[in-house]
Amino acid sequence: MKITKKGKFSSYLVLIFSSFLALFPLFWTFSTSIKDRVDTYTLPPKFFNFTPTFKNYTSLFQIDAFPKIYLNTLFVTIMSTIIVLVIGALSAYAIARRSSFRGRSSLEALMIAVRALPGIVLLLPLYRLSSFLGLYDSLWALIFIYAGFNLPFAIWLLTSFFRQIPIELEEAARVDGASNTRMFVKILLPLAMPGIVATGVFIALLSWNEFLIPVIMAGEGSKTLPVFVASFISNRTLDWGPMAAAATIALIPIVIFTIFIQKYLVAGLSSGAVKE
Repeated sequence: MKITKKGKFSSYLVLIFSSFLALFPLFWTFSTSIKDRVDTYTLPPKFFNFTPTFKNYTSLFQIDAFPKIYLNTLFVTIMSTIIVLVIGALSAYAIARRSSFRGRSSLEALMIAVRALPGIVLLLPLYRLSSFLGLYDSLWALIFIYAGFNLPFAIWLLTSFFRQIPIELEEAARVDGASNTRMFVKILLPLAMPGIVATGVFIALLSWNEFLIPVIMAGEGSKTLPVFVASFISNRTLDWGPMAAAATIALIPIVIFTIFIQKYLVAGLSSGAVKE
């Protein structure tokens, strides 16, 4: 089907408008982070005609707890993502290759149902349990809770990737004498790597941006960035500048991470979109 010049123009117009809608909040956040208090509250808003200042960023690093909060978020995100990917890959492979085991449909429905439950329903008993075990305000408590919440989603995504790997490759490896562990590590994991990376990006984003879990389960010792950013909102004031600066800094690791693994992310999403 030949696309006319008018059709191309319409497509580009839609893409430009969609990109503007997606990127404008980021531009607004960054521009707010380099405005002083007067320019922040000026109406109509100033988009370009203001004098940039970095005092919002310097004020952030004057907060003693900020570096620790940043490292807390990095540690929790990395560790929970690794746990989810390891357990999720093994579970997804088992489900993909053992499609006829009893209770498979019920298990998949249960995984989706658990992920669909409102977080507050599960967090209240988890809070009581963590307090009883002495794990409240612990980074490892956040890591295991993040992993538990995100694991069903990871298994659901990874199952489709493992299903697309021809089973003949496994049979050939077994004929050559490869053990199950060697076959999984040396053959299946490299083939499923684009899907694993794509899943890892989604899990890392969910963990990095999680607010409800740490606002209930974390104290001063295990506070994360989303809770820290929200702390600039109080009953009496709202510090837009420092809050926008903290949000901008919180974007940096995810943006860098996504840029570096973009090739694998696109390959993984394209692979997962193929229908058997």
